[in-house]
Amino acid sequence: MRSTPATTLVIGGLISSANRYSAAAFSGYNNPSSSLSSPRTDASFLRALIPGTASRSGGARMLAAARNDDDNNPLGAILDIANNLFPSPIGGTIGTTTSKEGEEVVRSFIDALNSRNDPPSVIASRFFDDDIEYVDTSYYNPIRGVEALSRHYYLHAVSSPLSTFAADSSDVIVVDDIVSSATTTSSSYGGDDGTSKVCVMYHLASSTGGRDIDDTTAISFYNLRGGKITRVFDVTEPSSPKPGDAGLRLLKSVSNLIGDESIVMATSGGSEDDSDGRKDDPSISAVERYFDAWNRRDMKDAVSLFAEDCVMRDLQYDDAFHGRDEFEKHLLRVKDCLPSAFNFVVDDIAASSSKAGVMWHVENDGDPLAFTRGCSFYVIDERTGLIRSGFEIPEKAPPKTGYLASIASKFESEPARVIPAVMWAAYMYVLFFSDGILPGANALAFEQRTWEEVRDLSLNFFLVAPSLGLPFSPVVHPMLEGVFNLLLAWAAMFAGFLSDERDDKPNLLPFGPMLVGMQFLTSGFLLPYLFTRTPETSSEVYREDITGDIQSLVGEWRPLGGFLGGVGLASVFWGIFARPEFGGLSERYGSFVDLLSIDRVGSSFIVDLAIFAAFQGWFVDDDLKRRGISDDADEFVIMRNVAKYFPFFGLVAYLTARPPLPTRESSEP
Repeated sequence: MRSTPATTLVIGGLISSANRYSAAAFSGYNNPSSSLSSPRTDASFLRALIPGTASRSGGARMLAAARNDDDNNPLGAILDIANNLFPSPIGGTIGTTTSKEGEEVVRSFIDALNSRNDPPSVIASRFFDDDIEYVDTSYYNPIRGVEALSRHYYLHAVSSPLSTFAADSSDVIVVDDIVSSATTTSSSYGGDDGTSKVCVMYHLASSTGGRDIDDTTAISFYNLRGGKITRVFDVTEPSSPKPGDAGLRLLKSVSNLIGDESIVMATSGGSEDDSDGRKDDPSISAVERYFDAWNRRDMKDAVSLFAEDCVMRDLQYDDAFHGRDEFEKHLLRVKDCLPSAFNFVVDDIAASSSKAGVMWHVENDGDPLAFTRGCSFYVIDERTGLIRSGFEIPEKAPPKTGYLASIASKFESEPARVIPAVMWAAYMYVLFFSDGILPGANALAFEQRTWEEVRDLSLNFFLVAPSLGLPFSPVVHPMLEGVFNLLLAWAAMFAGFLSDERDDKPNLLPFGPMLVGMQFLTSGFLLPYLFTRTPETSSEVYREDITGDIQSLVGEWRPLGGFLGGVGLASVFWGIFARPEFGGLSERYGSFVDLLSIDRVGSSFIVDLAIFAAFQGWFVDDDLKRRGISDDADEFVIMRNVAKYFPFFGLVAYLTARPPLPTRESSEP
């Protein structure tokens, strides 16, 4: 796509960037993107469920009033005919079959999200091109490829409006307004014949009560080809309160700091004379001319492109700007604070004769600035060509909240997750940083004795080396060896729950690597997995669904419990009877207690055993669920309780006796 110079009504995006630029020499863009917060009335349940029927909610009512709804416009039929006969002034034709098909694909996609009938993998493959680029600005990086998008949908439900919904969520996407256009080879914004562009403004509502959800307005821009979506760019509003003039004052300070005296700058599209030529070009739309005027800092020319009674939303503010005069005052205030090195570039436009959706970004002396992208939606008076209203949402600046929202949603649905979360924080502090809570120096002291002890215990892993009398096997207190190997066998036994990681149930922290980590830092890996894992929703899981052939083999290997139970039992006997030079039971127990009183490593093993005993049952209910066993199945009550409440050996019995996962082949009639 060809980029053209542009400015933005969303100077709010730049306002809040001043702090980042002053702190990081203009290396980023700190914009807590404001939102469309126009007054709304509650959406009805039906409107919430069917995108498009709720377009009178919130900002859409303002849009509809501004453009004279076609349903109430006596010239609507004539305008429809003209719309099909004459090309759009912004690259492509208006109302062509391609643009309408693109709009239908986008509407169907939103319907599928709202219905929750199709799993995310089906939604991803049905609507998106294999090489989809999906930019959700709640996250730092774009999602590329349909497989990665499917994983994102499963993993980050409810983290942002277009990241799908949790199964128990009552939220739905309500389309406020939509505009689409086809792209031709002559388009100023690139593309080939047969592609189309769709821009959607929407918000979230509750389907149970028809209530609009505050601070959820968003704009998304879609590119489509061959009936598939090839690119999505989505920006959402931040939470209230909006920054307002505070950002302007900071931006003014930054301008003074860099000694910026200029209020006119050359655009990336050519000289100022070129821009003057563009503003008189009848083929250039009012929206494009407005962006050009902003880059030239010609505010008189900029506001001349708006109707006298326009309503504009700078989303850094809680309220709209009503009328051309009020809006001009705002633009002049922003102009005085805006460094001249900032240039605004339009990336793409979807337009009809009455609406335009714009995707844009900001450059500093020709270099794109991080976190400065955004979308705008405008309503245009078809008779005068002037802009009647506009809404802009800039990209949110770091810290991005997508991952945090994903984790927070898990705590909201299962408040008990706070227990392993608090336990993990306490564990890491006590083990690595504290002095005086556990015996010995903290782990960051790097005492030589500590690391020698860890090395010696590791060499005697699963008691193989000392049992075989291998010459490199070091002599370690047998009870410490027994505790260490019992703990490792216990950690390895969680491999029996590898079915907790599947393509349709990914986890923020993949279970396989976390399981390996448990062999080195036990509870340091178990606890964060427990409070971030994705809850089980499926009661029909097959062995083939487990991620990885080795994981499937190990996770469903019936002798696993017995084998590791044997290691654990051998560890207990080793601690009591091995290495006779350590004396009888009472003598070796006394020396073991003395060792623990000065040893951080050994005392942490005792803490780990207690944590494993407390949390081993957290896997059991979901494991039974995916084997088709409900929580109230009477015949499995004993098995369930043994697995939950009998430390270590209860888990051994459960892994040995639980029903196996079926294979797809065995389930075929």
